[in-house]
Amino acid sequence: MRNKYAIGLCVSIFIVLQIWCSFITFHFPYIGVYVELTPQQQWVIQEMTPESASAKLNLKLGDIVKQVDGKLPDESPTIQKWKAIEKARSLLISRDGLEYEIVVNRNSTTFYDMVPLVEEGVCLFMAVLLFMKMRRSPSAKLLAAVFLTMAIIYMSLGASVRGDVIGKLLIASFMMALPIIFLHFLVIFFKEKGNMELPTRILKYLYAIVIIAFAIRSLYFYPPMAKVFRYDGSVTLVFFIIGFVFNMSVLTFLHAKVRKQQSYVSSIIKSVWLSLLISFLPVICFSLLPQLITGQQILNGRYTSGLILVFPISFAYLIASNQLYDIGLVIRRFMFASLMAIIPVSLFTGAYVFLFGQEVDDKQILFIFIGSIILVSSVLYAAEYWTTRLEPFLFPRKYALQFALKKISKNLGTISSFRELKEIILVDIVGTLQVMGGAIVFQYKNDTEIIYEGEIDTSEVQQLINSSSLLDHPLYTCMEMNSHEEYTSYLIMTRKKTNTLLAKEERQWLQLITTYLEVSLENVHLIRKLTARLHQFASELPSENAAQDIQWFRKVMFELQEEERIRIASDLHDTTMQDLFFLKRRISTLADKSTMHQEDQVQLKNMNNFVEMINASLRQSCFELNPHLLKEVGLIQTLKMYLEKESYTTPFELEFLAGHAAVIETKDLLTKRHIFRIVQELLNNAKKHSQASKVKFHIMERDFRFWLIYEDNGVGFHDRDEVHLEIGASGMGIEQMRSRVLHVGGHFELNTQKGNGTKFIITIPIEEVISA
Repeated sequence: MRNKYAIGLCVSIFIVLQIWCSFITFHFPYIGVYVELTPQQQWVIQEMTPESASAKLNLKLGDIVKQVDGKLPDESPTIQKWKAIEKARSLLISRDGLEYEIVVNRNSTTFYDMVPLVEEGVCLFMAVLLFMKMRRSPSAKLLAAVFLTMAIIYMSLGASVRGDVIGKLLIASFMMALPIIFLHFLVIFFKEKGNMELPTRILKYLYAIVIIAFAIRSLYFYPPMAKVFRYDGSVTLVFFIIGFVFNMSVLTFLHAKVRKQQSYVSSIIKSVWLSLLISFLPVICFSLLPQLITGQQILNGRYTSGLILVFPISFAYLIASNQLYDIGLVIRRFMFASLMAIIPVSLFTGAYVFLFGQEVDDKQILFIFIGSIILVSSVLYAAEYWTTRLEPFLFPRKYALQFALKKISKNLGTISSFRELKEIILVDIVGTLQVMGGAIVFQYKNDTEIIYEGEIDTSEVQQLINSSSLLDHPLYTCMEMNSHEEYTSYLIMTRKKTNTLLAKEERQWLQLITTYLEVSLENVHLIRKLTARLHQFASELPSENAAQDIQWFRKVMFELQEEERIRIASDLHDTTMQDLFFLKRRISTLADKSTMHQEDQVQLKNMNNFVEMINASLRQSCFELNPHLLKEVGLIQTLKMYLEKESYTTPFELEFLAGHAAVIETKDLLTKRHIFRIVQELLNNAKKHSQASKVKFHIMERDFRFWLIYEDNGVGFHDRDEVHLEIGASGMGIEQMRSRVLHVGGHFELNTQKGNGTKFIITIPIEEVISA
């Protein structure tokens, strides 16, 4: 709570100071006239600042000031304190025995006050941003304090040059504090980022010096004492320069200490040293030192002081973006951008001088040149960042292609089948390119497989593939992907919906997609081969005596099969069946309209009945894939319902007998699912191969065992070696049924003879059922 009050108090004080300094800056022009008292007790103009309003007031060196705002010069507060004429509205001067009244224009020098205000705005923005976004970092807080100190310096500059006591007190005190706060920042920064301990005791003494100096400068408010501190500006500049040299010396010492280690700490010190040099060297060499030595600045401090922002802004960026050790790269990039900017800026400045050479002076030309260099360099440096940010608006098509590429490349990792290849990848490609249709073609030695989406003539594509003329066909964009002994794959796109071919950028994007697809297609191909081999291996499982050795394999195979069946059933229920439901409701709504003809209503009702048949068929398929009733009503009731429904469609008489088998219902769900799958496979084999007129299922419990008996009067077969190991949607034939029985610890017996029907006897111990 105390911190909030302290922050609130500081903010309030800052706002009051901001209002005061802004009022002085915009209410009074910067006159920039300095006078001296001659032995004849006359105030004579001794110096005039070029950037001030004095150049436009028809004043000359040697003019005698008779009155300031209708009063004697001795009564002017700024002449008493600083021997300067400021905050004046009118002057009465004497020149060559003649007196002239000079009226000061209030708006004569506002241009030179805008630069510090812009710099102050940047500093305040960075200080608030650091404090709000990175308040947990001690170094970030101190960096925010550096920005705030610089903001106060820029804020008070306008009031200070106008002879305001508060402005001079602020700018002198905070210029002394700036290098100390920089040093404090460096101490915390190296401790936080480089785990380096620097002595902090000296900071107490330095801060004490600043506080004492601030207290002494408070005597500015007492006019007679102000004359004593007339040269305080020079003292402030000397202290500022010494502080800069001290900071550079500390960094040089640290670098010399750790440079042989070639560690990241050495890189940090080098980066800080370089950025500090770039920030402060120009303002010291071109403004502060010339002011101390000759009394004149080579370049106005309003402009060179802006470079001081390079250090804190660069570190704010590097700390926030975690690119601290890349500052050398940042500087090199910015310097290269500056070199690129020289030619266009030189041409622009030359054209400006050619057109307006009579109206501008050398300093304005220099300002335009340097300002343009900085502006263009910044734009070039930030071009990559802003281009990326604004890409959806500047390059919408490129952005859409890149977004689709990211999505497709991410989805490719989930592809494990050709069906997923169409639903996940091919749909996105066709939609992104806005083509009529697309296809992925696999050309084997004796066959061709086509996966397509949209409107594309697959028969024509197959003919073109067989004739080897597809790659050069004018209506298709074809790209070859995988090519080896087993197959060759192609990615084919039709014309766009606007009946135009793909653009160059889109073809390049498609070429990039094919490089991703090549790997994914190879993976899918290998998965298919591996799955086929696993099926073959599963159909050749060893006898019951060796069953326990491969129990793990059976478990994995059955789990994978069940997962895939459940997934397919869920997909059918959530997509196709829902679509059919809405279609049926739409047809019913149309059929119930009174304005429709009787014949049309009959046709719509027939269509509705047909949709209902499809829906019923899908419900049955979903049930077969995921027999959820096993959990709700139990095994016996589920088998009864299933076989009763199947009896309406089988070509033979189907009978189901259920004796006493209540104990089986107490077993786990996976065991009951295995029994259901066995019944499913037996019924499917009967449909396909038995040619029987009667099929019978009988379940019961006897001798502590569960019995499942299947009998038919069909054609049968000679022996087990003639059994066709079929890989179908319901399973993998008789040998997989045997595997299921062995997996649950049961016994499988097959009795058959060609022409005399088939009988399967499956027994499972009730007390020793093995959970899947």
